[in-house]
Amino acid sequence: MSGAQEKSANEIEGLVLKAARGGGLPLGLAEDLAMATAYLDLDKLSTCPCSSGNAGLEIPQALDAIAAGTGPKTVEADLALIEAYVANAEVHSCKTLVWEATSNGAIFHRFEDDTPDEHTPLGRRTVSQELLTHLHDLAVKTHVPETESSRAGGAGAGLTDND
Repeated sequence: MSGAQEKSANEIEGLVLKAARGGGLPLGLAEDLAMATAYLDLDKLSTCPCSSGNAGLEIPQALDAIAAGTGPKTVEADLALIEAYVANAEVHSCKTLVWEATSNGAIFHRFEDDTPDEHTPLGRRTVSQELLTHLHDLAVKTHVPETESSRAGGAGAGLTDND
């Protein structure tokens, strides 16, 4: 992997959060995606998690619907991303999600009160330069332009560090 970099789990989560916001996801859904990256096998990922169409909306909506007892729900997304969301949902709900992979996504059936399989966050991982560049390109969209008018509007640190 030419140009790949090793990143901590926190660095990956923070970058995905910023990229998801830069890509237009609302804050709560961006946070869901960022938390799911703790279980995301980047080597299995076929698309950027922030560029998976409506996956950042569809997967959490489907999981919420299943948790509310309305199912089954079908989602179309990268399987690695689905697996990460499922792991995150099982860890936080302490329930097992009954689901099946399809050729282009998954069908979520129901949560059961069974104790889920143990999911271990993946920790430090090597991130390809291509993925890092894409995430940085999206994340930079959250930056405020560096202009006098933006500073006058309150952006930046101000004239001194005491304000």
